[in-house]
Amino acid sequence: MLMYIFILTLMISSLIYKRKYIPLIFILLGVVVSLFNGVDLREIALNFSNALSSVFLSIGLNIVVIIAFSEYVNKNGATKDLVLLVYKPISKIKDRYLILAMFYLIGLALSTVITSASALSMIYMSTVFPILISKGISKEGAAGMIASVGVIEFGHLKSSTIFMAEEQNRLINDYVINGQLFLFIGIAIVGAISHYFWQRYLDNRLTNDNDEKSLTDNLDYQHKISIFTALLPLLPLFLILPEHLFTKLNLPLWTIGMICISISFILDLKSNKFNVKEQLSFFLTSISNSFFFIVSVIVGGKFLVNSLPIESIINIYSHMSLGSINPIILSSVLLLAIVLFCTLLGSGTVSFITITSIMSKFKIVSMNQFSSTFTSMQMISGIGRTISPVSPTTLLCSQISGVTLSSIILRNIVPTILIVILSIIYSNI
Repeated sequence: MLMYIFILTLMISSLIYKRKYIPLIFILLGVVVSLFNGVDLREIALNFSNALSSVFLSIGLNIVVIIAFSEYVNKNGATKDLVLLVYKPISKIKDRYLILAMFYLIGLALSTVITSASALSMIYMSTVFPILISKGISKEGAAGMIASVGVIEFGHLKSSTIFMAEEQNRLINDYVINGQLFLFIGIAIVGAISHYFWQRYLDNRLTNDNDEKSLTDNLDYQHKISIFTALLPLLPLFLILPEHLFTKLNLPLWTIGMICISISFILDLKSNKFNVKEQLSFFLTSISNSFFFIVSVIVGGKFLVNSLPIESIINIYSHMSLGSINPIILSSVLLLAIVLFCTLLGSGTVSFITITSIMSKFKIVSMNQFSSTFTSMQMISGIGRTISPVSPTTLLCSQISGVTLSSIILRNIVPTILIVILSIIYSNI
C-alpha cells in the first residue's frame, strides 16, 4: 500500500512539473508497477499498445480533429467575426460574470444532448471562450467554467443514467424526472452562483489583465462581418444537434470535425485566404501538438491506471459489513470516493463503473434506502474531471486557452466542493 501512495505522490508531483514530461513519467510508473506485480515485459508492451490504440481511436482522434478545427477558425478570422456578431447584443448586459453564469446554464442544457463532456468543451472553447474574453473575463475564468459544463450526468442519453435506471428497476423517464431532475436543478443553481462569485473573486486578484483584454482591444468594430464566416465556429454544434435529435446516425465526433474542417478549407480556398500547402501545414502542426501535449498524457495515464491492481483492492474491501455503518456516513463516503476516483482516473465512466462494481459485491445497489445516494453518485460521477490533471476536458481547455492545468483546477475547486456538498445533502433528505 505504501508503494502505491508513493506512486500517487510522484504522479501528482509530475503534473505540477513541466507538462512535456508527464506522459513519460506516467509510462515509467506504469512499467514499474507492472514489474512489481510480476507482469513480464511482453505483456507490459501489449498493455501499452492497447492503451494507445483504445485512446487514440476514441477520445484521441476526437481531440486532435476538433482542436485543429478550433485553431483553424481562430486563424482564419471566423472566431473574431463571431465575437463581433455577438458582442453588441451581449454588451447590453453590463455584468460580465452574469454572462458567464448564463453560458454555464446553457452548457448544462446542451450536455443533455451532447453527452460527451470533451466534445461540449471543445465546442465551447471555439465559440463561447472568445466571447467571454471579449467581455473582459480572464482566460483562466472562462476556461475553468467551460471545463465544468459537461460533467454532470443528467438526461436520457447518458449511459450512466440508463445503467442506474435499470439497476433500480425504474423506467428511464421516471428515473430522470423523479430521481434526477430535482438534484439537477439544484446543481445548476449552485454551479452558476459559485462560478459567478468564484471567478469574479479570482479575476479581481489578478494584477495584470492585459492578456485577458487583448482580444477585445484588437477587434475592429468597423470591420464588415460576414454572417456565414461568423457562424463557422458554430458549425459542429449545428451538425451535432440535428444529428442527435432527428437521426440515428451516431456519427463519431472526429467525423463531424473533419466535415467542418473540409467546409472551412473549401471556403478559404475560394476566397484565396490560404493556399493548400499552408492549410495542410497548419492542420498537421495542430494535430501533432494536440497528440504530444494532450493525447499522450491520456495514453500514459490510462496505461498507469490499467497497471494498478484495482480489482485486488476491491476484493479486499468487498467483505466489509455495512449493517453497522450510519447511512449518512456511508453516503458521504461513497460520494467522496467517486469524486476521488474520477479525479485520479480522469474519467467519470471508469469511476462510476468501479464504485458500482464494489456496490454490486455489497448487494446494496438496488436497496431503496440508498436510491437517492446512488442517484447523486451517478449524477456527479464525472465532476472530478474538473479538478483532474489527467482529464481530457481539463487538458484540452488548458491547451486551447494557453493557461496552466493548475489554473483550470483552481477555478473549479469551489464550485466542485459546493456541488458535492449539495449532493451529500440530497442523498440524506
